[in-house]
Amino acid sequence: MKILQDKVAIVTGGSSGIGQATAFAFAQQGAKVVIANRRENLGQKTVALIEDAGGEAIFHKTDVSRLEDIQALVRKTVDTFGKLDIAFNNAGMSVPPQRIVEQDEADFERAFDVNVKGVYLGMKYQIKEMLEQ
Repeated sequence: MKILQDKVAIVTGGSSGIGQATAFAFAQQGAKVVIANRRENLGQKTVALIEDAGGEAIFHKTDVSRLEDIQALVRKTVDTFGKLDIAFNNAGMSVPPQRIVEQDEADFERAFDVNVKGVYLGMKYQIKEMLEQ
């Protein structure tokens, strides 16, 4: 038996890099995976990669910095698979490397919203669902 058999996982930022590799690994170990990110074309490619290897996955377009998107992601996960067991809040971004005095405040705010607020919102609503289960 695979170690994640019958588990359901959300992977934010699951369309590339570490997120994609983790989503694929979860699926290989039996988890049903929800790929969450802003770029639908890349998210669907990850779903196809997982399905081609015999796994099960869906994509849900999500901006992790938006409360409504996180709530919809958790709801879609539970509506589709009946539960939520694992959350990997991997979505992240960086600002262009430059001296702080030259840095654009809007870039900083966007990075903060994704990297910090996104993890907070994800955990808040994912853990709430897990506790209710």
